[in-house]
Amino acid sequence: MPISQIYKLVYEILTEAMIVANRKGVIIEANPSAVELFKYPMNRLIGMNVDELLPNALRKIHQQHREGYMKKPDKRSMGAGLDLQAQDAEGKLIPVEISLNHAELDGETTVVALISDITTRKKAEKKILQSNKELEEGVAQRTAELGEAVKALEESQHLHTLIAQNFPDGTINVLDANLNYIFAEGKEFARSGINRNKIIGINYISLLPKEYREHVENELNKVLDGIPRSFEIVSKGNTYIMSAVPLYDDERGIDRLLLVEKNITEQKQAEQDMINALNKERELNELKSRFVSMASHEFRTPLATILSSVNLVNRYAETDNTDGINKHVGRIRSSVRNLTSILNDFLSLEKLEQGKIKFTAEEFSMCELARSVTEEISSMTKEGQEIQLNCCSGSGACVFGLINGLDPQLIRNILFNLLSNAVKYSKEHSVIILTIEIGQNLTITVEDQGIGIPLEEQQHLFERFFRAKNATHIQGTGLGLNIVQKHVDLMGGTIDFKSKIAEGTTFLISLPIE
Repeated sequence: MPISQIYKLVYEILTEAMIVANRKGVIIEANPSAVELFKYPMNRLIGMNVDELLPNALRKIHQQHREGYMKKPDKRSMGAGLDLQAQDAEGKLIPVEISLNHAELDGETTVVALISDITTRKKAEKKILQSNKELEEGVAQRTAELGEAVKALEESQHLHTLIAQNFPDGTINVLDANLNYIFAEGKEFARSGINRNKIIGINYISLLPKEYREHVENELNKVLDGIPRSFEIVSKGNTYIMSAVPLYDDERGIDRLLLVEKNITEQKQAEQDMINALNKERELNELKSRFVSMASHEFRTPLATILSSVNLVNRYAETDNTDGINKHVGRIRSSVRNLTSILNDFLSLEKLEQGKIKFTAEEFSMCELARSVTEEISSMTKEGQEIQLNCCSGSGACVFGLINGLDPQLIRNILFNLLSNAVKYSKEHSVIILTIEIGQNLTITVEDQGIGIPLEEQQHLFERFFRAKNATHIQGTGLGLNIVQKHVDLMGGTIDFKSKIAEGTTFLISLPIE
């Protein structure tokens, strides 16, 4: 089969629309897929300006981009992750992806555009199977007409050669019955560092990654049996869609096949980025829904307490009952702290999920920080509860508790969460011990005499919204320990605990010091 016939065949069976335009944007050649995509007859499409294939609002700016491209033409891809649109003869807008390249034809710079309609990408497999069936019928029909088209093929041979040599983001290949290369063109060879002239005669399967060889060989043998095939492979980090159709000789036998490889890595990455974004959005929406459900329950008690105490304060004020007023002001203050804690937990978790909280290393006094948090928590303790702070006791490496390489704000949040939990889940007249040790690592230990965590539930302790069954009567969001773990992870540390029912819980955190 003459090379000119191969070029013509490649040009006509491409499923993507292909348009060749001169430097003024006038279309000088188009393939049948372009006619199908834009719904203009071929004799109308040839001679149109490419600007006419765009929405009216974009034509002027596109003209400026086109003129700029002609001043410095290069190979480029457009549309991956963007909303590019074309407009057909009926005025319908079509989302597209476009690959551009240029070539010299009769001394004039021309632009080759490969245009893909991406509206049916999600149904691509079904579409490809149907297209291959139509391609097989079309190839058989065109092969019978080749004798009548020899003169026309000779006239367009140079243009088709340019198209094959400059085929963007892919390769065009013809393999014999033994799957050896007899023709190879396309820009992807140069991008991959392959000399296309040196692979003629080499077996195509031998150049594939080992894990794909058997599968691809089986697929291509089906093509030699007359069945068009389409499939994907991944090679050297790039994803390719392979479309193969049989080539018939004059006696309607199949002695070779046409294989078009298209690099779709950018499209795949764009799809994956969209999936990741949707999953992230779904997780955040779930987080917000869970919080709304939890908050609607947890807000009820402190709000009711505040309302009740406000009414009683008004009554006590009429009788100058100072003790009663002070008692209920304290209840209001405690309820407000509970509400603030719930909101802070959610806002902290949302910032962590969105990556807005960063690890900022500073030099600071760990002992002063621990004392500050302890004093703050002491205002929240129950009757008779005591918080003991042991900072750097007996440690030669500790000089006023100064450390460097950790984030004091993250550590403050960790201490506040662990100590407030210890107060919340411990009885009156109990002791809570906070121990700080500084060596190669910063070690934080928080020990309480609280209700403890059931053994069978300890594996879930750091999960979002988890509440142990023996703690459901105590107000809380189930977010605090999840936040603590994320803060520890940000600083590259570890957190562990041990707990017994009715005896208490001890948390141990180790953070590497710079």
